[in-house]
Amino acid sequence: MNFKKIGIATALGFVAMALSSAVPLMVFYEPNFAALAEKFPGIVKTTPDMVPALIGGLVWMVVMAIIFDKMGTKGIKDGAITGAWLGASKWFFFDMQMLAMIPPIFTMDYMIIDVPLSAFSYAVGGAAIGWALERFE
Repeated sequence: MNFKKIGIATALGFVAMALSSAVPLMVFYEPNFAALAEKFPGIVKTTPDMVPALIGGLVWMVVMAIIFDKMGTKGIKDGAITGAWLGASKWFFFDMQMLAMIPPIFTMDYMIIDVPLSAFSYAVGGAAIGWALERFE
């Protein structure tokens, strides 16, 4: 495994996904979690602790870069397609599990918006990973 290639792909994917998530975060996620924090004080935080979120995101980007590399995903188009289906399926699964366990917090209305937004940000991150894997072969 080429650690330099995986490292560059991880860094670019992380930055691309973070940038592509900025608008959805402000428009959808922040108001949604603010409403949930009001409804469930002490359980849902209005402003999340970003350190665990960033660590988790970075670890997940490493995993994505390795998966993409092992799958032979190369180029912007292949990376975007692979990223979109990976992100949509990951968050569809997660949202459905949360819907089954805590439906007052994770509703179907939330999921219907969350899955496409996740697919979009994963497509952007995946495109960056695919580009890096092709470029730094």
